[in-house]
Amino acid sequence: MKKILLLAAIIGILPYSVKAQEQSVFTHYTINPVLINPASTGFNGNHEAFANLKHTWTDFPGNPKTYSLTYHGPVAKTFGLGLSIYSEDIASLNRFRAAVNYAFRYKVDKLKFAFGFTTEYSQWSVSNSVRENIFYDSGDEIVEKGIDAINSFDASIGVYGVYNEKTFIGIAFPNIIMARLDGSRGNQVENFDDGGYYMFNVGHKIDVAEGFQLEPSLMLRKARHVPFMADINLRGLFLDEKLMGGLTYRTGPGDIMAIQIGTKQKNFIFYYTFDVAFHGFQNYNNGSHELTLGVSFPAKNRNTPMDGTIEQLKK
Repeated sequence: MKKILLLAAIIGILPYSVKAQEQSVFTHYTINPVLINPASTGFNGNHEAFANLKHTWTDFPGNPKTYSLTYHGPVAKTFGLGLSIYSEDIASLNRFRAAVNYAFRYKVDKLKFAFGFTTEYSQWSVSNSVRENIFYDSGDEIVEKGIDAINSFDASIGVYGVYNEKTFIGIAFPNIIMARLDGSRGNQVENFDDGGYYMFNVGHKIDVAEGFQLEPSLMLRKARHVPFMADINLRGLFLDEKLMGGLTYRTGPGDIMAIQIGTKQKNFIFYYTFDVAFHGFQNYNNGSHELTLGVSFPAKNRNTPMDGTIEQLKK
């Protein structure tokens, strides 16, 4: 039964995988917003590096696994730069992504905001072992292209802002342009074809007691070839964020409930999430796990990252 389900998943995913670049579905954007919005690059004035591991549908053969390394930080008064590397595997499919994030940040009174964009190289590939599968049809064009690897270029843009250090809001538009880099057929550019894609999030920190804050937030996601999803998040921040915990309810395919715990000790950050889905397939796996380890160091001049103003921009 598991092999049948896995085969069905591969058959359903493969045609889209070799054609497009869906955005990975992370939960830890609450501590590393660069995962969903390039405008947050270097936004808080710290140099930050994160390693993220996400295993979906654990103990199911060929389950999706995602690994990422990200760095971002301020490099000038109004400029932030970031680098990201992703590796994603599901059954015999693999996607490698390398991205560079850029952001320009400004401040007007209590409002800090930034514009950012990402340039990304992506490679899809299929393992040669699929040719040994009894369901493989010799000469299948989609599979053969995948075995040879499909290379693409992509770009994304975003806007992010924080008001009074409490309220944050951002929107990013992934896949604004996609260029196939297949030398044999020439470059092919693919633009919006069904209304565009976006990632919108908004939230607010509420002071409950000394050293204790609640942070409700909402995340709306429309990604390429992925059903619309909405995350309803509630985080608790204790002892100046030395201890963090929360819940996420994600509507979409099957609906998901996630439990989050984390801690920040000096320059080190640890965050873990376990989630289960409310559908029949949950009977065939042991849920999903997401783990993030990070380090955060303030820039030499804490005022530098947000020193830019609209007046400076006009000059």
